[in-house]
Amino acid sequence: MEARPPAEPRRDHLVRSTATWLAWWVALWLVWLLLVDTVQPDELLVGAGAAAVAATVGTVVQHRGYIRFSPRAAWLLETPYLIGGIVVDCGLLARALWRCVVRRQPVRGEMIRVPFHHGEDTGRDGARRALVNFAVSITPNSYVVDIDPEGDSLLVHRLVPVPLDRVLRREELRTHTTFPTTDQGGNQ
Repeated sequence: MEARPPAEPRRDHLVRSTATWLAWWVALWLVWLLLVDTVQPDELLVGAGAAAVAATVGTVVQHRGYIRFSPRAAWLLETPYLIGGIVVDCGLLARALWRCVVRRQPVRGEMIRVPFHHGEDTGRDGARRALVNFAVSITPNSYVVDIDPEGDSLLVHRLVPVPLDRVLRREELRTHTTFPTTDQGGNQ
């Protein structure tokens, strides 16, 4: 087994840090563009600069170990379903608004508790918690109020009561199949 020269670990660290910084920068610049909703050159430059500063802070904080966030690339495959959920929820809320304003029918929201395995204090579980929270809360009909680590559940508020969406169904199924409890018919 050959010993690596001292320069290689530094180069590997530099490559990882650069990739992390670029990922932060791209994500934050896209958020900037979504928020300002314009492609004026001055806004593009200001957004790029703000994203660079924030990416630098994010990279330093992550390097120091304050952030443990390691998502799986396969999770990006959920993006089309998330966009579809946003469109469906917009339709649900438009229909609820029509019922409320035109037909004078009350629309009542609901709070639901959904089984959700909190997991450990690892980068993978932290990323899953953050992204599930984001995926549920970005849809117009619902948002996560609380993640209960002791009760392994999410408290979700929904403006219009509907069956669970794809993300919540998957987390509920994942919790019941991976982490069964004694009240689910098991002999444990």
